[in-house]
Amino acid sequence: MLDQILDILNQQEELLITISIISVAVFVLTLLLTPYLLSLIPTDYFSPEHVHQVKTRTLFSLFKTIVKSVLGLFLILAGIIMLVTPGQGIISILLGLFLMEFPGKRKLEFKLINHNPTYKALNWLRSKAGKPPLIR
Repeated sequence: MLDQILDILNQQEELLITISIISVAVFVLTLLLTPYLLSLIPTDYFSPEHVHQVKTRTLFSLFKTIVKSVLGLFLILAGIIMLVTPGQGIISILLGLFLMEFPGKRKLEFKLINHNPTYKALNWLRSKAGKPPLIR
């Protein structure tokens, strides 16, 4: 049985090396991009007074919303992969959720930001980017 597993691993050596390289690249990329992306969130974004509306009046704003949602989906998928490989899986998933537009997003954001460990982690990463903490 163990010999069969080793044979399969030996046959898929190139695939395993490729997956490892991609995993390391995504890990480094998230380490570099996470503080920057968190710094783009306005300080009062999670306060109840902050009104969030999707502006799709022009073709460019619609395109921008679609690109942000696709990037958010990519971050969510990368975060799920990073839950079992090296990387910041949870934070990548959170960033992906913050970028995407979907019904019930605001309610989910409030629920996530009111979780103290999440709030502290996001503010710690914002401090690494030289930004003030988020207000809830």
